Amino acid sequence: MHSLARQETAPRPYSCSIKKKAILLVEPDLDVRLMLNMLLTEDGCKVDSFGTLAEAVFALSEKTFDFVIAANGAPDIDGLLLLDLLREQGSEIPSVLISTRYEKGSHLLAMNLGALDYLVKPLDYAALQSLIHSRP
Repeated sequence: MHSLARQETAPRPYSCSIKKKAILLVEPDLDVRLMLNMLLTEDGCKVDSFGTLAEAVFALSEKTFDFVIAANGAPDIDGLLLLDLLREQGSEIPSVLISTRYEKGSHLLAMNLGALDYLVKPLDYAALQSLIHSRP
């Protein structure tokens, strides 16, 4: 079972169709990464997805993104380090961290580094959509 919560019959209140948002997705779990990639693509977003922090950092050096979704606390991915790197570069790309468990310290640090939210799996896809589309 995938760790995303979404009813297939639920209406899709958001769409990237007016301006296709470029999303950077950094998630080590291949099943979650593929599912999020599929859902975001169905919503009209352009998604570049990676399984490691090194791949994501390279992608950021090569391309411009409108939104970042990054795992935290997973092997080969430290979403907090990615947020810190973005802020050091003066980037204001809206970002969300996702994790398998809630950690108050990580949550607070993510917010201090400018994350819009720190979501815990299973993800509520409607909440993620809302965050993505809360920024122009």
